[in-house]
Amino acid sequence: MRFYPVINGQAEPQGLAEEYAASREIGVVRVGSTHLFFRARFKHWYIPYADITRCFRRVFLVPARMCCGKGDFRVENLIVMKGDDTLAQIQLPGTRAAQALIADLKEKMPHADFTAIAAAPAEGEAATTS
Repeated sequence: MRFYPVINGQAEPQGLAEEYAASREIGVVRVGSTHLFFRARFKHWYIPYADITRCFRRVFLVPARMCCGKGDFRVENLIVMKGDDTLAQIQLPGTRAAQALIADLKEKMPHADFTAIAAAPAEGEAATTS
């Protein structure tokens, strides 16, 4: 199996396949001892924990029309950042899986911030202060 770095220019470390095999799987994400792995587009990607500075959940509400009315589906995502750059947005299977993943990542990455960034006002909107 071939692994691809999320950050270009990184060399593949030794023992990556063994770490991947021994890691805990939550949906398409695997929590290894020194790397975060995920599958996307038929590839296996990795990010070293040392490169992650911020990690948080983002929930999208997708409107749905059903036979019995309207509703919203909640789509859980894991956002992984380095500085101000978003490295990955990974869709997760559900709320419980997302909470378990964040708990595991907090143990592996005590240096990282696990709070979301405040949304910037859209173009043409004035920023309000309270």
